Amino acid sequence: AADRAMVGAGLSAADRAMVDRLDELKGGCSTSDIEMGAPSRQQAGGASGFMAVFFQEVNEVKAAMCTIRANIARIEAHHGEALGAISAEQGKAATAKLEQEMGGTNALAKKVRSQLKAMDGANKLFAKKNPGASEARIRTNMHATLTRKFVDLMAEYQEVQTRYKSKYRERVERQYRIVKPTVTQDEIDAALDGDPSNQPEIWGDMGRRTASRRGRCGEIWGDM
Repeated sequence: AADRAMVGAGLSAADRAMVDRLDELKGGCSTSDIEMGAPSRQQAGGASGFMAVFFQEVNEVKAAMCTIRANIARIEAHHGEALGAISAEQGKAATAKLEQEMGGTNALAKKVRSQLKAMDGANKLFAKKNPGASEARIRTNMHATLTRKFVDLMAEYQEVQTRYKSKYRERVERQYRIVKPTVTQDEIDAALDGDPSNQPEIWGDMGRRTASRRGRCGEIWGDM
């Protein structure tokens, strides 16, 4: 706190507002300012127009990541429904909900990734045109924090998918051994790891779509 006070003493009111905004960004997932359609208190405290635009972009990315986090929780719940399905109809219904939720989540994640890349380019251009400006440092720090949070969020998303894959394999192995008690582990592995379109009917739609969902999730990372 003392170090922060010493830093703040050398900044203008607008710069202090931007430092406060960075502290807010490092906190939890909150979208109150965005949901109300109003600028944050720090923005209203004196940030210049071009920085207010940047803050709005930051708020948009934060709001999108909050939505993604909520979607991940719903996707995990849908995973439980799919794994607990006791009929083909239940399995198809759970799969349909998963497809819809993941489609929207993946699209939103790709949008965030594009926004972060655009912000990075704009920040570098601003720093080049304004060497030594405090705004450039703050913009860079904000972008770095957003990027780290996004990477962490995508890692969480990937982990949810990995857990589902593991539980799904265990379930299919049990079902396969019930249907064909003499099946070998090599046969099960070959069926699970092979072409999803060639998997037997025991897998259902849930099984045939698992690989493609994992692939689409991986595409989001790109070169982040």
